[in-house]
Amino acid sequence: MKQLWLAVLMFAAGHGAGAQEIKVPSSWDQLAARADEVVKVTIDRKMLQFASKFMEDQDDTESKRLISKLNGLYVRSLEFKTLGAYTDADVEPIRAQLQGSDWSRIVEVDSKVDKELVEIYIKTVNSQTMGMVVLSQEPTELVLVHLDGPINPGDLDNLSGNFGIPKNVRGPKKLTPAPKSATAGKK
Repeated sequence: MKQLWLAVLMFAAGHGAGAQEIKVPSSWDQLAARADEVVKVTIDRKMLQFASKFMEDQDDTESKRLISKLNGLYVRSLEFKTLGAYTDADVEPIRAQLQGSDWSRIVEVDSKVDKELVEIYIKTVNSQTMGMVVLSQEPTELVLVHLDGPINPGDLDNLSGNFGIPKNVRGPKKLTPAPKSATAGKK
C-alpha cells in the first residue's frame, strides 16, 4: 500500500495542472522595485477559462480557442527610464532554464542598431509544441512571456495585445509563395 501511495504522489507531482515551469528569478523582483512600469500577469488554467467567458465578440473566437488549450499564461514586463537598469546577468537564469533537451530556440533577432534582442523558444514533447517563451530585451525594457501548453508560434499574433502580452510580440511571419508569372507554364 505504501508503494501505491508513493507512485500516486510521484505521478501527481509530475502532472500537476498549471504548474509553471519557467521560474522568474528573484532578482526580477528587485528590478521591479526600481522599474518605472511593471506588468505582472499570472493566469493559471482556471483563470484562463474564466477570462474566456468574457470573450463574446466574433473577433475573439480564435483567441478563445487558443487560450482554452493553455495551462497558464505568465507575463513579466519591466520598463525603466534610464539605460543600464538591468544586465545580461539578470536574464541569464531564464536562459539557463531554456537549455534543456525539450526547449529549442526557434527565433533570435539581434538588432545592433536598435540594441534589441528578441528570442522565441518552444518546448516540444513527443513532437508536439507544449510551451513557448518570448524573451525581449531593449535598452530600457525587459519582457518575458511564457505560454504553458499546446501553442504554435503563429498563434502569438492572436494573443498579442491581450492578457498583458505586449502588442509588439508577434509570431514569425508566414512565407507566402511568390505569384506565378503568366508565362511560367508556357513553353
